[in-house]
Amino acid sequence: MQPPHRPGLHLPLPVDSDVDWEPAPGTLARVRPHLAPAVIGAVFAGGCAGGLARYGLTLALPAAASAWPWAILAANTAGAFLLGLLLVLVLEVWTGTTLLRPFLGTGFCGGFTTMSTVVVTTDRWIGDGAPARALAYVAVTVVAGIAAAGFGLVVGRSVAVRVGQPVRG
Repeated sequence: MQPPHRPGLHLPLPVDSDVDWEPAPGTLARVRPHLAPAVIGAVFAGGCAGGLARYGLTLALPAAASAWPWAILAANTAGAFLLGLLLVLVLEVWTGTTLLRPFLGTGFCGGFTTMSTVVVTTDRWIGDGAPARALAYVAVTVVAGIAAAGFGLVVGRSVAVRVGQPVRG
């Protein structure tokens, strides 16, 4: 028995949009679809674009080594929002776009966001005797990322409803 649909923020996870993609028989992509040249190319192109976008953001919002890294926080938060938005749009609204998810989700967002910089900054601040600032940075990064991803899901659901896609529940 399925639970009744509850309006509001009930956001079940969408299904995988790549399950119906059939690569050519006898190819490595048939056994491992994520290794198809088109998928690898989409991830590569998206990663290049995302890395360049993050580089541009860090040029626009430079920070000294001891300053709060606003550009990295903005990139990680925006990337989380985009992933939440894409989760709904790519898997429920734009269902025929097989390469959009690896391009934007894995590639662009993977190149744009940077958790390794969060770790390096945290480690540096702890080493410099500022553990409270380091803990605050990690906490703000995590909370902002979760909130942004949730907001992306809500915006995606709103778009899905407006274009006539049923909200699953």
